Amino acid sequence: MATIRSRHGNPLWSKWSSNRGQGNASFLIITVCIVALVVMQIRYCAPAPPPAAVKPPEKAVSDAAKAVMDRLGKFLAVKLPSGVELNVPELGVERKLIAFIEDKSKPVDRETWFSFDRLEFETGSATLKPASAEQLKNIAEIMKAYPKVSLKIGGYTDNVGSADANLKLSQQRAENTMKELVKLGVDAKRLEAQGYGEKHPVADNATEEGRQKNRRIDLRVTRK
Repeated sequence: MATIRSRHGNPLWSKWSSNRGQGNASFLIITVCIVALVVMQIRYCAPAPPPAAVKPPEKAVSDAAKAVMDRLGKFLAVKLPSGVELNVPELGVERKLIAFIEDKSKPVDRETWFSFDRLEFETGSATLKPASAEQLKNIAEIMKAYPKVSLKIGGYTDNVGSADANLKLSQQRAENTMKELVKLGVDAKRLEAQGYGEKHPVADNATEEGRQKNRRIDLRVTRK
């Protein structure tokens, strides 16, 4: 009769069980490694989040607008006969120029001048700063809306430096202002430019504030 031996007494069974336990452990280790690799791949290969949008310097812009409003009043919408709507300061040169053009009781003369109030040049130069673009565009739109109007552009300086140098600089600034208006679509035949140097001051050259006011570009309506 054959003898029945228990599994524990069978050498082959013991070896098989031992190998099976080692296989389970190896399988578990391999599984953990695969999962770790998948997690690392997802983590490091995922697209980076887009950079945060850079907000414009709102405070600087608002400060500049506030400075204009403090000096020239709040901005108001003005609709021209051409249909173009301008956003200009209450006391800005644009509103003064339009009022003069539309007032039939005010004839053209040689004494009525209007000063640009937001026109800026590089120091000691006839180069216009980018901040001047808005007001130049407004004046160009006004001239387009009133096609019969012609303007004379006058350039002025303070009395610092030689009179000859100041006269030359004022002429160049007046001419550059005129050129910019022509670039914006105004017929050059409707414009003329003249520099007056340190003549015709509107303030005291003894103070910095006065000298700043004397360094200016003016407009005079010569036909309307």
